[in-house]
Amino acid sequence: RTRSAIMAVMAPKIDPDKYLTIGNAAKLAGVTRLWMRTMVKQGVVAGIQIDGQYFALKSSVDAYAKTVPPTGRPRGGRHVH
Repeated sequence: RTRSAIMAVMAPKIDPDKYLTIGNAAKLAGVTRLWMRTMVKQGVVAGIQIDGQYFALKSSVDAYAKTVPPTGRPRGGRHVH
């Protein structure tokens, strides 16, 4: 399902300006959907579960994303030995 379709179904229950789907939260934080869901379940990132769907609090995802160091290979070309 698309984010808008999920939000349309959940509209009476959550505020789309405050909460993100797990997929969108994962993209914002630079992690996988599974890892984001795990962090919400464990309370690392604030969120809620409604009808079996998890949603992450946007402000909590933003705060988490600022603490995560960038991943991947550093830019700057080849290493010279």
